[in-house]
Amino acid sequence: MYLDTKTLIILLILYLNNFAFAYNEGSETDFQFTKIIQKSAEHIHVLENLKLASEEDKNILKEFEASVPKNIYPILIDLFAKTSIKCWRDLIYLFENIKSPDGWSLKMLDAYGKPESGILLGNLKWIGEYDECLSSFAPPKKNTTVGNYHGKYCTLQVPLKQGDMPLPLVIAVCLPESCNPNGRILSSVTNLKLNGSLPNFDDRIDSALSNTTLTCKPSSKKLTTAAIVVISLMSLFLLLAIIGSSITVFEYYAKENTTKFTIFRTDDTDKLSINGDIESTSTADSDVFLVDTGSLVTLPYCVEKCKPFLNCFCIFTNGEKILNTSRAEGQLPCLHGIRFLSMTWIIVCHSYAFVFLVVRNLAETIDYVDHWLFQIILNGFYSVDSFFLLSGFLVAYIFFQQVPKNDGKIPWFYFYVHRYIRLTPAYMMIIAFWTTIYPYLSSGPLSLDVDIDYNCKTNWWWNLLYINNFQSTADQCMGWSWYLANDMQFYIISPLLLVTLWRWPKIGYSILGLLFSITLISSFVISYEYNLIPGLENIVDEAKKGADYMERWTNFFDKLYIKPYTRVGPYLIGILLAYYLHKRKQYNATKLNLITLLVGWMIASGITLACVFGLYHQKLTLVGSSFYNALSHVGFALGLAWVIFVCIIGQAGVINSILSWKAWIPLSRLTYCAYLIHPIVLFGYYSSVKRLVEFNHINMVMFYLGFLIVSYSAAGIASLLFESPVIRLERLLRDKLNSRRHTS
Repeated sequence: MYLDTKTLIILLILYLNNFAFAYNEGSETDFQFTKIIQKSAEHIHVLENLKLASEEDKNILKEFEASVPKNIYPILIDLFAKTSIKCWRDLIYLFENIKSPDGWSLKMLDAYGKPESGILLGNLKWIGEYDECLSSFAPPKKNTTVGNYHGKYCTLQVPLKQGDMPLPLVIAVCLPESCNPNGRILSSVTNLKLNGSLPNFDDRIDSALSNTTLTCKPSSKKLTTAAIVVISLMSLFLLLAIIGSSITVFEYYAKENTTKFTIFRTDDTDKLSINGDIESTSTADSDVFLVDTGSLVTLPYCVEKCKPFLNCFCIFTNGEKILNTSRAEGQLPCLHGIRFLSMTWIIVCHSYAFVFLVVRNLAETIDYVDHWLFQIILNGFYSVDSFFLLSGFLVAYIFFQQVPKNDGKIPWFYFYVHRYIRLTPAYMMIIAFWTTIYPYLSSGPLSLDVDIDYNCKTNWWWNLLYINNFQSTADQCMGWSWYLANDMQFYIISPLLLVTLWRWPKIGYSILGLLFSITLISSFVISYEYNLIPGLENIVDEAKKGADYMERWTNFFDKLYIKPYTRVGPYLIGILLAYYLHKRKQYNATKLNLITLLVGWMIASGITLACVFGLYHQKLTLVGSSFYNALSHVGFALGLAWVIFVCIIGQAGVINSILSWKAWIPLSRLTYCAYLIHPIVLFGYYSSVKRLVEFNHINMVMFYLGFLIVSYSAAGIASLLFESPVIRLERLLRDKLNSRRHTS
């Protein structure tokens, strides 16, 4: 049975205020609640737990008992006396110097988390002063081993509940470095007895605090062997980038420093005229020759031989390719805008989702969430359907463009190898960074306490094989990478559809119909069987159910959201759209008339808006929820497919102009790395905050803009160092193999 949350909060406020402020030379206040914790030192046989302590230590302990307020003493002793003699001696030293002139002890006590305003709004994380705790230093006590320590930041976790809803209270504590009470259950606290004024609370206090634990942040983290290996590997890529870029710079300036002479002969004379300043162009009346003279500096032979390899790492060449906005014939510029805008949708949704780890006004968030416009955030998972649609469309579009040129011959081995090489190296480098290095980059009261991601340490090979979407969410490495597993699995089966549509259209349509049936039926059956929520329907009402809602959300994510057989619908629509455009081009179809365009826009807009906003304040039955989960992703993809279709045929007007803006092209090329990196940026910031965040839309917009800029900046660096070099190396190797094949 749990104590009523509001009453317990009031009780804790009074207790902690007493703990932090009531110490006044041992005096007791007459206020009733200062007697909540009764004198119980006689019931805690401290000396029996300190058999190894010297007589000096025992005398110090007795002096400590006399100097500390009677209601605090038993808790402190029970907390720390059982850990080490050094710990409690340092603690005694802390309280002995409570009025030290240099204020170091007050600095440690000031770093404690204390009750703050906004408790009834959900402010239950009293994280104190992290930096103040770590920077505080107790000077050594003369002729003893006492003192000479810094503060250690710890948090006290009290598992409260409001009905079935967990409301964990977190209180910061600053302790001497010698104390390490991780996981300790506070027996003195859990045995609180009230003073008769509130007799009905005794049992409920015991129950509410029975699982209270204390966790301390490590004072420092040493680099693991794995982290050193990853840093060395990343440094190797950086070194290759520096060498490759230096060669490009060297050749550029060497070429600029050569002397240029223009040698020309006119029709009037056979004499040659040499001019070192004039660069002429050939005309009908003269012959012109441009000669480079001077001492041309060349690269060493070994470097010259390795230049094609090293040039693949040149940041200038790779950067030029990324930033190039020229449009070659056959490109589909509208896709760049859709890809980038879909990525921004993902980042803004994750910015809102992750912030709840550090929000101080949780109760107020309901007012922000319960608005029809916020459905754009709650239903942000449709942005992933945009990627599935684009992926299927591009695979099919390129196939149907190339297969006539190759007489139907497709190098299927290279079809798969190219895709794997295109995605995996950068993916694995970011996983390695996340697993081994990221834990060292965040520092604060909410940062990770581990030095490695254990899910990635043990399960990274699931990601390497692109099957991690068949793991449970709790076991996944880089949980957001489930999308890559699905996309790779769809790519693997795509030839089954592409070849049949090309050679035997009726069989291709039949297979498409079969796969559509599988994804729709499986989504419906799974939703019905496990009573899954329809997306984030009625999140405000459902979240009040606490543990039940969280269990349903986990089931929704594990059983439906990340599985390939329930998410393949948009990918199939992309393939079907590419095939339709291919056939339409073959038959030289005319443009759509105005009525067809209007009807198409109305249907596409209606379906898309219904998917995004249709659940607002709607309570669906189990059957209705199952139908929604089965049809919504396909419906959204159909609406977006219409936008792509009218853009490509040149009838989208201003929408096509917006989506085809040249500025989207470089950003679109960085989307893959941005997708992999942006959660790391978000986690890194939120886990390093030293103050809780006030949740409101203005703050979130500012956070989002910062995350967007930093994520794409980091994506640019990752692309220059890892993604682009590997793509160019793969192309270099392919060209060499092709040249050898042709010469043999």
